[in-house]
Amino acid sequence: MKRPTTIADKSPVTKALRLLACIAGSREPIALADLSRSIGLPKPTTYRLLRSLEHVGFVQRDPLTRRHLIGSLFENVALNALRHSAGHGRRRLLLGELARKVGARINLVVLKSANVLFVEWVESVTPLRVDIDPASAMPVHCTASGKLLLAFGPTELRESVLRSAPFPAWTENSITTARSLRRELEEICRRGHSEDDEELLLGVNCIAVPVHNRSGHVIAGLAAMAPVASLPLDRLRRQLPDLRECAASISHELGGALQASPSNGEPFRPPAAKPRLRGRSSKKSRTEDGGSGSVHSRAVAPGALRSKWGTMS
Repeated sequence: MKRPTTIADKSPVTKALRLLACIAGSREPIALADLSRSIGLPKPTTYRLLRSLEHVGFVQRDPLTRRHLIGSLFENVALNALRHSAGHGRRRLLLGELARKVGARINLVVLKSANVLFVEWVESVTPLRVDIDPASAMPVHCTASGKLLLAFGPTELRESVLRSAPFPAWTENSITTARSLRRELEEICRRGHSEDDEELLLGVNCIAVPVHNRSGHVIAGLAAMAPVASLPLDRLRRQLPDLRECAASISHELGGALQASPSNGEPFRPPAAKPRLRGRSSKKSRTEDGGSGSVHSRAVAPGALRSKWGTMS
């Protein structure tokens, strides 16, 4: 039974919020006619609201298709809302417990503007650990979470990333070709988790699992990152059941289903600048891309892990 129309429903603010919710919930850029039909507003009204939202940066329009998608300002609002929402304390408890259990740094990340951004993170309690500036923007193609979200993202956006190859290498193990990255993404979809085998920082590895929203789409990555010297990749893989359990709890807290099945995230083009890295090295090159922002990594333990960009001490 259709509920009666209220004064709030007629408010321009309510109409604008409904419009934003519709655009944010669409898997692809959406046309004016489809938006008008979806929210039940006349096309002229929908158009005026879109122009206002576009003017302040909440919505942007593809210049070629003239379809609409979420703008950068609304992305910032959504990210800050997630960071400071009512569930923040609960997520911190979950991440802290996982960090103690696994003995690694735990990151909850999302994709925004071609970079992986930290939503929540908890440092490892072990003496030897990875220290990354949480304000850093990480590349999408050579991080476990970035590849995970790219693998489960929309096909059109994933293909746009692949077309941007070749990717600059961050380490000797980074993927640099579209063919290699495509194979990697297919493997991630098959096994349901992603790995960074010293691709971003030499001497550091990482695994990531998906976090879902209410619709079952992958909206974030939950990752465990640790120095190879203390927690090599084969041992890190044994922690996958704990990571998946934590990701399911976070999905539930965000209104998603309590499961750890692959779905879709949000891919981005790889960024281009190299950060200052500190880590240990080894291994053959697979070639991959760089990203904007600087990454500072250090191991808090005796001895130094060395790379071509510096030391981890």
